[in-house]
Amino acid sequence: MLETVADVAQRFRLRLHTGPDGADRPIRWTHISELVDPTPWLRGGELLLSLGLQLDPADSEQLDHYVQRLAGAGIAGLAFGTGARHAVVPAALVSSALRHRLPLLEIPGGVAFQDVTYQLNADLLRTGTAESRLVAESISAMIRVARSAGAQGVITMLASRIDSWAVLMDRNGAVHAAVGAARVHIDDARAAALGQRSRIRHPDLIVHAVGDPVHPRAHLVVAARPDRKSLTRELAQHASVLLDLALHPLNGGDVWGLARADAVDVLLSGDAALIKRVADRWSVPAGDIAVALLRSRSRAVPLADYVLEWCDQLNIPPLISDEFSVVTVLLPADELPRWKQRVSQAVERESVPARCGLGSPQPITGCSLSRQQAEQALEVAVADALPVIEFSALSTSRLVLHHLDAAARAALTSPLLPLLNNDTTRGLLRSLRVFLSENASWETASSQLGIHRHTLRQRMSRVEELTGLSISSVEDRIVIWLALQALQADQVI
Repeated sequence: MLETVADVAQRFRLRLHTGPDGADRPIRWTHISELVDPTPWLRGGELLLSLGLQLDPADSEQLDHYVQRLAGAGIAGLAFGTGARHAVVPAALVSSALRHRLPLLEIPGGVAFQDVTYQLNADLLRTGTAESRLVAESISAMIRVARSAGAQGVITMLASRIDSWAVLMDRNGAVHAAVGAARVHIDDARAAALGQRSRIRHPDLIVHAVGDPVHPRAHLVVAARPDRKSLTRELAQHASVLLDLALHPLNGGDVWGLARADAVDVLLSGDAALIKRVADRWSVPAGDIAVALLRSRSRAVPLADYVLEWCDQLNIPPLISDEFSVVTVLLPADELPRWKQRVSQAVERESVPARCGLGSPQPITGCSLSRQQAEQALEVAVADALPVIEFSALSTSRLVLHHLDAAARAALTSPLLPLLNNDTTRGLLRSLRVFLSENASWETASSQLGIHRHTLRQRMSRVEELTGLSISSVEDRIVIWLALQALQADQVI
């Protein structure tokens, strides 16, 4: 254990001018300097020894800037020597140290700086060796317990070794495991891990990402004791790696990923006998199966990891394949409502940039048809920027238009081109669409638009004039309606 400023004061019988505030800071090394600004040579945690040869006891501003720089550098404390340049510790120096919460010791003339630095540095070297040995033993202990007790065992061992509390929570702040943490500690851990704007009562929380640092699967939060910060930081870093392996043991090696992908390929193959064998091995529930296809709007997002997590949360067999930037998932039909809700929540509340298309439930031997439907639904979800689209919710006209090539779609929209070119505000187009949607009812359409029916008649006359079509003709109304649907699909209107 590292010695603190208070330990040094007691050991060498030095006066501590600033009292107990900050006296528990651990000392990592000693440093002697007479520079007015020694901070470029400091790394933090040092006990700085100085005779103040360049400091003017009457210049309170100089002394305050000196203390402020040292406090900003994060040193453990200042040991000020008297009897050479200064007969006593300047009062302004004590005031500044109290104001900036920098522990201030007085080394009297009879105590040599070399005696202090030699003894402290020798002890620190021995302590460093002991701490390295403690780190190695603690890592070995966490590895052993990870094999038998998983994530909970790692958290328990970590908390024991750092003599403090530890919390493991998922990326959304739900607690996975906690040891020694009261409710207030868990609230602090959640705020620190998720970057929430709330008061954190514990000053020394250490947060480590579990998994990908940019898109972590979970967060490990530990409270560091003042005398064990370096030990806690190092052990927490190793624990986060073990927790990643404990939570996802085979995910990184991709043996598991390949097995899942092969199972999905077989279930989509149409080979009834083979499908039955694989379905039994993977404990696929009896009943119809729907295929979900997901695509991320960012290549940097590990979408397959998110999908695996959702399957685990919903207790769904992880029948997942990740190929060509598209994640394929096979879902029991009765799980579709929960799946839709989970994906929508991830997109809208957790900012996961994903789109999902769902095929209609089919017998397990007919999953290939559900996959084709999911492809069409996914393309609509991407085009309309919607989290989830079900194939069953797509209109027939939308499906027909979706499969037309560019030339056919252009031919469909051509009757309305004169209207597009002369309707800059799109007021005529909107009136036309509402009129047809309301089955050519003048009264209902004008009320929907908030205009007088005579105004609506004038607008429809203008439409007929520009397009050469008659809204009183059923055939012409069909032509106009298909053109409007094609324009909407192309996001022209």
